Amino acid sequence: MGEEAKASTENKEAAPPAKAPSPWGPIIAVLVLMPAISFGVTQFVLIPRITAAVMKEGGAAKPAGAEHHDKKTDAKKPDASYEFSNIVVNLSGAGGTRYLKASFTVEGSKADFQQTITANKNQLLDVAISVLGSKSMDDLEGAGSKNMVRNDLLASFNQALKEPVVEELFFTEFVVQ
Repeated sequence: MGEEAKASTENKEAAPPAKAPSPWGPIIAVLVLMPAISFGVTQFVLIPRITAAVMKEGGAAKPAGAEHHDKKTDAKKPDASYEFSNIVVNLSGAGGTRYLKASFTVEGSKADFQQTITANKNQLLDVAISVLGSKSMDDLEGAGSKNMVRNDLLASFNQALKEPVVEELFFTEFVVQ
């Protein structure tokens, strides 16, 4: 038995040591797979969720590839427009040192849209001056401030007219100084 133990220890010494696995395999796998996984998650998870959220909140953005025209949306396009030009107001809380100059066009699809706006022009100008003059510099510096002002003007115009006459409002000039 002594010889067998001696022979087995000699065999162990003669056998080459086992190689440790190379660390490059996992590193290469990570470098190749992470961009692919990131692309897949962005394309198939994040973008569809963001698009759905924007559409749910009433955004005008269409999903990628949806470039065809809907006959239903084309049928609802406003027929008439009216332009409000060069409305200048002092901003709230600025002590008369800051002002806003805005021009915009309103649109609607009622048959008597032009007559309704023309008949109420002075009232609508007063509403526009009140809404624009109530904004402070902080209100106008934030992200989405023009959309906030647009929505406030639309709601105030329709409230003043006592019916939803104005459907769209587009700024043609918006200067804060």
